[in-house]
Amino acid sequence: MAARMRRDKGSRRGARGAAPASANVRSRRTRLFRAGVFITVLAMGIAVALTWQWISRDRAPEILTIGTGQSGSDAYTLMREVAEVVERHSDRLRLDIRPTRDASQNIAFLNAKRIDAAVIRADTPVFSDIRGIADLYPDLFHIIVRDGVRARSVHDLDRISISIPDYDTANFRSFWVVGDHYDLPIDGFDWRAEPFVDGADKLLRGEVDALFAVRSIRDRQLLRMFEDAQLTGLKLRYIPIRQAEAIALKRPFLTASQVPLGGFTGALPVPDTDTPTLAVDRVLVTRADVGEQPIRELTRILFEHRKDLTIRFALASAITAPDAERGLSVPLHDGAEAFYNRDEPSFVQENAEPLALLVTVLTILVSGLIALRSRFVASQKNRADVYNYELLEIERRTAAATTLDELATLKGELNEVLRKVVVALDTDEVTDEGFQSFSLLWDAIRETINDKADALSAATGPTAVRRRA
Repeated sequence: MAARMRRDKGSRRGARGAAPASANVRSRRTRLFRAGVFITVLAMGIAVALTWQWISRDRAPEILTIGTGQSGSDAYTLMREVAEVVERHSDRLRLDIRPTRDASQNIAFLNAKRIDAAVIRADTPVFSDIRGIADLYPDLFHIIVRDGVRARSVHDLDRISISIPDYDTANFRSFWVVGDHYDLPIDGFDWRAEPFVDGADKLLRGEVDALFAVRSIRDRQLLRMFEDAQLTGLKLRYIPIRQAEAIALKRPFLTASQVPLGGFTGALPVPDTDTPTLAVDRVLVTRADVGEQPIRELTRILFEHRKDLTIRFALASAITAPDAERGLSVPLHDGAEAFYNRDEPSFVQENAEPLALLVTVLTILVSGLIALRSRFVASQKNRADVYNYELLEIERRTAAATTLDELATLKGELNEVLRKVVVALDTDEVTDEGFQSFSLLWDAIRETINDKADALSAATGPTAVRRRA
C-alpha cells in the first residue's frame, strides 16, 4: 500500500495539471470566440461606415436622353421646359432633349438604346419592354376649311381639295382612320400629303380648300395660322367629326373630344360652336431597363412642379398620371409607379393589426425562451454545485482518514467525480465556468489527499520496518 501511495506521489506533478486541461482548452475556445465576435462586429461597422460614405457622397446627376418629335413641336417645347425645371429643382437628374422625326422614330431609337425616353402617341405600336411614365396632353383632330367652301361634314370632303399630313407619319394614318369610317374613296377626291407648314400656307392662299391636322389646341403653328387668317380677313371654320364616339369604339386609343367655342379666336369665334372631334394622348414612355430612381425623379418633377411648368408652357396643365381604370397603353415603369403609389399605405400600415399580433406572439416566445435558458443555466449551476459538494465531502473524509487504504479509496472516488463532471461538461449539464471552479477545488483536494498520504507514510514507515525485523 505504501509503495502504491509513493507511486502516486511520484506522478503527482504530472497529474496536477490533468484535471484543468479540458477547462483550459474551453477557456481558450471562449477567448477565440469572443475575439472572432469582436472582429466580425468591427468589420460590420467598417462596412456600414463605408456604405454610408458611398451613399452620401456627392454624385454627378444622371442624364436621361429624351426624343420628342420635330423641333418646335408641342412635345419638343414642353420637354425643353421640363428640362429647365428639372435643372432648377433636382441635383440628381438632367435631361438631354433631342428632336426626332416622329413617334415611330422615337420607338426605333428607344429599341436601339439611342435614347432613354420619348414622347409618342398613345396609339403608336411599341415593343414589349416599353414602359409608361405620364400622359402629357391630348392632340385633337382638326378639319379646317375656308368659310366659302361648300363642305359641312366629313362626307363632303370628297368634293373639295384637302391638305393632309405627310406620308409615313402617324398623323397621315389618322386621317385615313376617319376616312375609312366615313367611306371616303382614297382615289376619288383631291388630297395631297405634305408638311403642316406647307398645307397651312396653301390654305391661307386658297390653293387648297381644307386642312387636316392632329395637333394640340395650343399648338403654336396652328395658333399662328389662325392669327394670320384673322389679319388677312380670312374666315376659317371647323368641320365636326360627329361620329367620334363610334370611331373611338373601334380605335380604343382614340377618345371622343371637342374643340370649344372660340378655342382659337374670340371676336369672330372659331369654331363658332363646341365642335365634336377625336383626340389621341401624347404620352411619355421609357424602356423597362432604365433605372428606377431617375424615372421616379422625373415623375416627381412633372407633378410637384407642374405650376412652374404651366407658367412656362400652358399645355403642362394637362399632364396627368395614366388612368389604370381606363386601361394603360403600356405598363407603368417601376420608378413612375413608385411615385404614384407614394401616398398609398405601406405593407406595414395595411397589416398593422396582424403584425402587432405577430410581434406580441414573438415577444412571448422570446421571453419564454429566455426563461427556459435561465432555468437551464440555473440547472447547470446546481449540477456543478452538487459535484462541488461531493468534493467537499471527500475532503472531510480525507481529514478523518487514518490509513493509506482509506486514502486510496478516497482518491478513486475523487477520480470518479472528475469523470462524471467531464461527461456532464460534454453534454452541457455543466457550464465552462462551473467546470473551471470545480477543477480548482478538485486539484486542491487531490493535493490534500497526497499530502495526507505522505504524512501517514512517514508516520507508519519505521513501525512497519521494526515489525518486519
